[in-house]
Order: sequence, then C-alpha cells, then structure tokens
Amino acid sequence: MKIKSIDTSKDFQLNDAVFKVAMNSQAVYQSVVAEMNNARQGTSSTKNRSHVSGGGKKPFRQKGTGNARQGTSRSPLNRGGGSIFGPTPKYYFKKVNIKTKQLAYKCILSDKVKNDAFKVIESLPSVEKTKEFVSFLNKNGFKGMKVTIISSEINEKLALSSRNVPYVSMVKASSCSVRDLYDNDVIIIDISGLEVLSSRFGDKN
Repeated sequence: MKIKSIDTSKDFQLNDAVFKVAMNSQAVYQSVVAEMNNARQGTSSTKNRSHVSGGGKKPFRQKGTGNARQGTSRSPLNRGGGSIFGPTPKYYFKKVNIKTKQLAYKCILSDKVKNDAFKVIESLPSVEKTKEFVSFLNKNGFKGMKVTIISSEINEKLALSSRNVPYVSMVKASSCSVRDLYDNDVIIIDISGLEVLSSRFGDKN
C-alpha cells in the first residue's frame, strides 16, 4: 500500500502487516480501557472511625441523659468523627496480553489509513511561533481538528510553538500509546516516525 506525503506528494510504501489489518474492536477496547485504568493512582482515601484520633473516652454516661448511647466521640454521627463508606486506596491495574495490544495498535493505524486520517509528511514544519504553526494546520485543512503529531524525536521548537494550540499533541513513535493513536481526528507523522512504527509493530504477529 502506498500513501502520498502532504508536503511533497511523494509516494511512500506502507507495511501491509501494520497498516492494512482488519478492525478488531474488542482488542482496541481492552487496550484503551487498560491504559486508562493503569494511569489511575488510586490513592484517594478517607479515615473511618478507627483511624481518626481521639475518642478514647465515653462522651457521656450510658443512661439518664435522654441521648442515644455512645461509646466514642469519633462516631461518624459526630463532628470530627470518621467517614462512612469513604474511598480507600485501590489498585486499578488491568493486564492485557502483548499480542492483543499489538493487534490494537495495528487496528487503529489501519483504520486511520482507511479513513484518510493518517497523513505522512516528509519533514515537519520548521516553525518557532504559534502563529506559524496554526498557519501550517490551516493550510493543510486541519483547522479545529484534534491532531496528534508523531516523530522519532520531539522537535523542541515545534513542541513550543504547538503547545498552546488546543487539541494538538506531540508524541514519540517509540513510546506512543494506544490512546495517543486512537484519541484524535488525524495523525500527522514524518518519515522517521513512520519507519519507527513500521519496525515497532511489523515483526509482531
């Protein structure tokens, strides 16, 4: 399969083993959910009545006051008491098989190519100002779109000029996640990034 670059109209060969794979929505779903779960810290926590300090003394005598009996002032019913059914630390990790995740990458890339949402550029624009970067997006028909730019190395000047543009993100081809590829309207990738993706996923079954 061949694809034209958006800046020179030169044809580039795509690896069919990576960019021409039938969609497997279950593999994509499992991988995206796992990534989102694994990004959660799970550190939210509150103290119940056994964790709050104080409350060792019985607040009032058992009988004769007209109040319901209480053995501690740190009851959840009192001010300064523990929380009822509050959050506790939780481990959200979800495992996905390597082959399933590899398949998810290939399915997403193939779907982007199929829907003309995968754009190859021979060289990323050499811009230093946000205005120049926005002009590049508008010139190529990406105005208002959620764009993910992929390269083998992050260009510092391009990263600085694009960071204030909403819905534009830059990622390295060697470490991009399933969600990086999935959560966008269009992917812009340079030749070096394309080579990395092809070698990263081309030898896996």
